[in-house]
Amino acid sequence: MRDVTIVKRYAEALFEVAENRDIVETVRAELHTAKQVAQNDAAFLRFLSEPKIGLDKKKALIETSFAAGSIEVRNTLKLLLDAGRISSIPQVADAFQTMFDEKQGTAQATVYSVRELSDAERQTVAETFAKRLGKQTVSIDNKVDPTLLGGLKVRIGNTIYDSSIKNKLTRIERNLVNVSK
Repeated sequence: MRDVTIVKRYAEALFEVAENRDIVETVRAELHTAKQVAQNDAAFLRFLSEPKIGLDKKKALIETSFAAGSIEVRNTLKLLLDAGRISSIPQVADAFQTMFDEKQGTAQATVYSVRELSDAERQTVAETFAKRLGKQTVSIDNKVDPTLLGGLKVRIGNTIYDSSIKNKLTRIERNLVNVSK
């Protein structure tokens, strides 16, 4: 819990600076890139986490790797490095994205389905959940999961809406087991 609070503070501070300088969208995109690098380039994080390598060399790597980006993002990454929290880049990016979405009146949803949803189906799901959540829009990231058997499972933040056939069968099974006891 403490780590979540600390990570959120970094994101909040960066969000406040970005808002004051009217570069929130730019910073959001750059943090997304930093998150992708942290998640997909193990050598990058290994180098930055190596205690035998001096901070100057690590900061130089951040400067050169993100030279095209804003000073605000580079400085935030260096602050994370100084605090020994460089592996928290994805969490800071996610917290920043959540604040950005809140400000925009949008939500991010991961929709699990047996097959890829059509554009019309994506639109229907997005509109349904936008109304349900009181948001202007809901952005859909569709993931195919054949184990669902049918229906949908939608994750928005920490909430999961599960109308999959697999879930319904599990509930029926649970009820049958409870009845037979």
